[in-house]
Parts: sequence; structure tokens; C-alpha cells
Amino acid sequence: MDAQVSAMLPVLETGSTTEICNKLQEFNKENAQTFVFSHLETKTKEGFVSGLLKVLESKTEPECVHLCLEAIRILSREKTRMSLLERPQAINAILRHAGYTNDCYEINPEVITEAQKCLCNLIYLSTAVQRICGESDECTANLVARIKQYHNAAITDDIKFFDLRFLFLLTALCPNLRVRVRSEYNGVAILTDLLASTCFGSSEASAPRGEPDHLTEKQTDMACEILKAVFNTIIHATVAEIAGESSDVLRKQGQLLRRLLMAESTSDDKTDELSSQTINVLTNHLPSICINELIPETTEGATGGVATYNGRNMEAIVRILKFVESRMEKTHRETGKGIMELLSPSFSALSILAKSNRDIRKFLRELVLPPLKEASKLPEEGSDLRNKLVRLMTSTSTDVKESVADFLFILCKENVERLIKYTGYGNAAGMLARRGLLLGGRGSADYSDDEDSDTEEYQTIKDMINPITGRVEAEKSDPMEGMTEEQKEFHACELAEMITRMSRGGVIQPMTVGEDGTLMSLEDRVAATVLEETPPSSDDDN
Repeated sequence: MDAQVSAMLPVLETGSTTEICNKLQEFNKENAQTFVFSHLETKTKEGFVSGLLKVLESKTEPECVHLCLEAIRILSREKTRMSLLERPQAINAILRHAGYTNDCYEINPEVITEAQKCLCNLIYLSTAVQRICGESDECTANLVARIKQYHNAAITDDIKFFDLRFLFLLTALCPNLRVRVRSEYNGVAILTDLLASTCFGSSEASAPRGEPDHLTEKQTDMACEILKAVFNTIIHATVAEIAGESSDVLRKQGQLLRRLLMAESTSDDKTDELSSQTINVLTNHLPSICINELIPETTEGATGGVATYNGRNMEAIVRILKFVESRMEKTHRETGKGIMELLSPSFSALSILAKSNRDIRKFLRELVLPPLKEASKLPEEGSDLRNKLVRLMTSTSTDVKESVADFLFILCKENVERLIKYTGYGNAAGMLARRGLLLGGRGSADYSDDEDSDTEEYQTIKDMINPITGRVEAEKSDPMEGMTEEQKEFHACELAEMITRMSRGGVIQPMTVGEDGTLMSLEDRVAATVLEETPPSSDDDN
């Protein structure tokens, strides 16, 4: 490969447009699937990139420019040896061909799309390119301006897709642009209108009655890119900051999120991807005016498959729960394959929705934590949704077990006693330690004071339940039965000696609960107690 590319350098320098195009076509075809150029010497690669940038600046023929950008895109797949492509002059040249500068070239769809692909590769792999694009007011302004002109038929679907992909990468990798896109460029309103027109053919977001929407593969892909950009635009924004958008925009956003949760695509995988990106947006703290649109008021009863609670349609919430269950099944089948990425956002979204809206919380509790009637099995045993969630409370993934525990805790109105009732103290201990609630109590949020209602069956066995395991334990014989007091004392001393040896060897560390409700070393606790009880020394010689 090194010899082939070296032979191309003189052609790029002095060859005709036809000769350059022929050489580039040959290179691009042979390396269409190449991602690492280990056989290409660094000096040769730099010379090749330099020649391509000169052609890019000097040639105007669309075919030649397109082939040149295609070669740059192929080379930009390799993360190393990119110094020439990371320079402002090179990036600005590509930005011009993508239409992201004030002095951009004449529109050619193929050239624009190829330049967009180059930029997506470069900004993803290079912090230098991220800095150049993030500091370019022209880049962001022209990108958003073109998105506002999508009604123009001259803008192809490919250009729209890579515009949105580039906006997603910009806002993901250049955090300083998130606030600017949201506030200066009115990004939330623009993307919300675009989502409506892309998926449903108009700026209206309210759904007609009847069957769920069916989106094409292209609509689904576009919707996912828009939702990713929306997520980045509002992430870390406070409820008050998001509420600064007009009420019409927020209502429309809620209506669209509901329709997308209910929508179906061309395949199960595409539907899952759409649901996943929609749920990701819901992991942000959205204003109540938006959340209320997820559960619109209904005059219908609970017939016809419509889930209702307190006069509101809860189908969108049911859809999120079904999505969670399907993801749980998927992670069970594909152990260790991104369990955190698959599950955590869904539980975060459910927690935020439950905490933000009383009707959603009570509805979710009826489905997830229905009144207990018996306690013969461990909380994690069984096929009910509660059992599955309790099993995840001891997951090897920290994010998953914490997000599940937080969700169940919110459904219990952050009441420790109620949580232990449904999960057992052992399963909840990690979360309680993290929140400083090992001694009981409540979380910091405010909830109504209505009491938990137990079934008659549960009341009869309530006092027999072991709070650690969460079930009624079978009677066991006393292991010390028949022992004399001296034997009991001997075994107790032997056990204490074993614990001491293991503690000193670093095998275990005895812990206790501190006054703040969190775990602390027993040794530290004893030392603190000794200090408290030791009287102050006297200065008198007597």
C-alpha cells in the first residue's frame, strides 16, 4: 500500500483532474473497508493527506471534490497520525464543503454528505477537532439554520440525517454548546417541530384515536437522531430552565414522546431502538406540563385494552414497563453484554416520572408492588415483576442495582419499613447504606401520609416474617440444644477468636452502623467510644 500511495503523490500535485479522479477512485475502492493503515508509513500518509487538502482547495469539479473527501473519510477512520487533519485550515475547508460556513460552496448533495461524514469521524476521534468546531460560531449557526430549512426539497434525506448526527456529536462532545443550542438557537422548539414533521407529516403532535403510529425505517432512524440531539440539548438543565420554553412547545414535546413510545417500526429491533431513545429523553427532569401529556385525561373506562388510573390514560407508562421487561429478558439471555447500558436509563426514567407525578407513582406501584398475600418465598424468587426487580438489587452492575433500588424506594414513598416489606432487609441494605438509612426512617422527598394497606392474608403472617430475608422461615432446631453453659461459652470464644484472626489478616472488616445511619468500621466505633468515655487528664501533680 505504501508504494501505491507514494505513486499517487505526484499525480495529486501536478496531474489533471481526470488523472486525479482515476487514482482516487482506485484508492477508495480498494480501501472501502479498511480501518487501520498499518502498512502505510507516517511520512507517506502525511504527504497523501497534504495532497488531498491541496486538491480540496484548488479543484471545484464536484466529482473530484467528492472523491477527495471520500479518501479523507477513509483515512480519518484511523485515530492515530491525524495531525494534518486536525488543523483549523483543514477542518474549515471540510466545513465549507459541508455547508457549515458563511462562505460555503455551491450546494452539491453528494459533496455535502461526504463532507458531513468526514466531520463526524474527525470530531468523534479528535479533541482538537472538537475544540475547533465547538469554538466556531459559524459552524453551529449554519447547522441550525439549515435544520430550520428542511421543508426545502433540495435538502436530501442523507444531508438531514448527517446534519442531525453531527449536531448530536457536537452537543455530546462540546458541552459548552448545549446551553447555546437550547437558549440562543431555540434548539428545543426547532427539534420538537422537526420530530413532529419527520414522524407524523405535520407540526401537530396530538395523536388521532385508533391504532399506534407505524414509522418507516427511515423515519425511525431520523427520529432517533433527533431524540439524541434533544437529549444532549436538555441534559443537566434544571426543570426551571426547561420550563422556560413556551408551554406549547412543552405540551407538544410530551405528546410526541407519548406517540413515539406507542409507535411501531419496521422490525422489533427498530421499535426497541426508538423506544430506547425516547426513554433516554425521559431521564431528564421535564416540567409537569410535559409529563402530563404522557398520561392524557380520558373519558373512557378501563376496557378495550386501555390502562387507566384516576381518569388518565397510562398506556405510555405500561409501554415503558413492557420495554423494561423485554430488556431484562434480553440481558438474561445475553449475560454480561451491556446490562448497565440496557437497563439503567429505563429505571432512571421510571424513577423520575414516579417522583414527578403522583398518579404515575401510584399506578406503577399497583403493577410492580401489588399488596402482598403470602410470604413463603424469598422476595427474589418467582416470575412476577417484583421478583425480577428484587433480583437486580444484587446485580454485579452498580448502576443497575442502584437505579432499581431507587425506583422501588420511590414506589414505597421512600419509606424504609415499606421497602423492607417488599424486598427484605438483605436486598435493600446496599441502598440503605448509601442513603444513610440503615437505622430506618424516610428519604428526603415529601409524600402524602396515607398508610400502607395490607391484605388480610398478609396481616395473619406479618409477625412471622423474617425482615432480613423477607419471608416466613421454616422452624429450625436450636443448634445449641443439649449444650452445657461451658460448651456454649467455649464455642462463643472460639468464634470470636476466628473473627479476630480474619479481621487482623484483612480477610474481613467488622462493621457497625454509625449514628448517621451509614456503615463504619467497628474498630473506629470502639475507638471513638473510648475517647468519649476517657476523662480529661488533670494538670495537678496530685
